[in-house]
Amino acid sequence: MHGEGDEDPGLGDRYIRRVNQRRDARRNRAKIVVAAGEVFRENGGLVPLEQVTRRAGVDRGTLYRHFPDRGALIAAVLELRVDALKTYAAGYPGDDLLEHLLVEIYALQVDASGLLAVARSFAAEPDRLDDVVRRTETLMSTALDAAHRGGVVRADVTLADVFLAFAMIDGAVAAQARPGARLCGARRDASPRRVCQT
Repeated sequence: MHGEGDEDPGLGDRYIRRVNQRRDARRNRAKIVVAAGEVFRENGGLVPLEQVTRRAGVDRGTLYRHFPDRGALIAAVLELRVDALKTYAAGYPGDDLLEHLLVEIYALQVDASGLLAVARSFAAEPDRLDDVVRRTETLMSTALDAAHRGGVVRADVTLADVFLAFAMIDGAVAAQARPGARLCGARRDASPRRVCQT
């Protein structure tokens, strides 16, 4: 028994354990998202999730504690990519940011074609995916405004035109996925390369 005002000698240890558990959980979540991004890029969004757990070095229980379904995992991968684009945009000084973002997003579409569509077909909570789309729209809208001000694009180019370009690229990537076709990659320092035929 502890007297009134005495501190529980185990309180500090329990607090440290909780802090360590939270830190481990954050670390495991980050490892899973990075591994998922790699695996989806290599094998597509429908790959067995056991490949993700093996790559991340965690068990299935840890995966599903953080991500209840495939859609939630893909949403986390897409969120990480949008975060990277936002960081890139924040440090880019020119009026031609829109072009560079288009190249980056094109490269992401080539990396994992149809990932958003796969996520929507599995997601029990679509709000996270909708948020990814909204954040992307906000980012591209800001870049388009800068392009308009700098005279980089015509004044009549709209955000809908930008997203139409994304849809066309996605369609081209999907078409090139058929047997016997190959797709050229995108250079990070230039406009997207043309789709290659074999």
